[in-house]
Amino acid sequence: MLFSFLLKIFALTFRLRNVIKMRLFQNIQFIQMSRKSIPPWRDYKPFFAPLLQKRRIALILLCAATLQTVLISTGLRGWQCPIHSTLGIPCPGCGLSTAMTLLIKGDWQGAIHTHAFAPVFLFAFVLMGIVSILPENLHRKAVLQIAAIEKRTAFAAYILFGIIAYWIFRLLV
Repeated sequence: MLFSFLLKIFALTFRLRNVIKMRLFQNIQFIQMSRKSIPPWRDYKPFFAPLLQKRRIALILLCAATLQTVLISTGLRGWQCPIHSTLGIPCPGCGLSTAMTLLIKGDWQGAIHTHAFAPVFLFAFVLMGIVSILPENLHRKAVLQIAAIEKRTAFAAYILFGIIAYWIFRLLV
């Protein structure tokens, strides 16, 4: 089970590496391609924007994250990581709830020490909350804007690759 999990993560990392590699060499490829050609990463499908488009799912995720953060900040035990309790190794997201709680309390150093991606996830949850409560026309515009940015920059792929690399680093150290 652990082997298949690690194999899936390796395959995902390999695919993300290819997306990032294409993004890094975009200027070189644009010079070599004709004007009618399209960039190779145009097939990158946004991850965050479709999540924001479905308000109900975004609000459910936001409520679950808020509840977990409140549980942790009050000193109660929140939901335990199923990967850590089953396999005994921390998952890439282990420590995010504690780190976001520390971040909200103003302890930046403790938050970054607990999980380096806490500011990114806190920003994503705040953005998710703001976009979810917007009126319909502004909601649609915001989702389209985020989808365009995400398609142009592939930031979700970079974040996912960074989290996996950070997770591997934390496992080795």
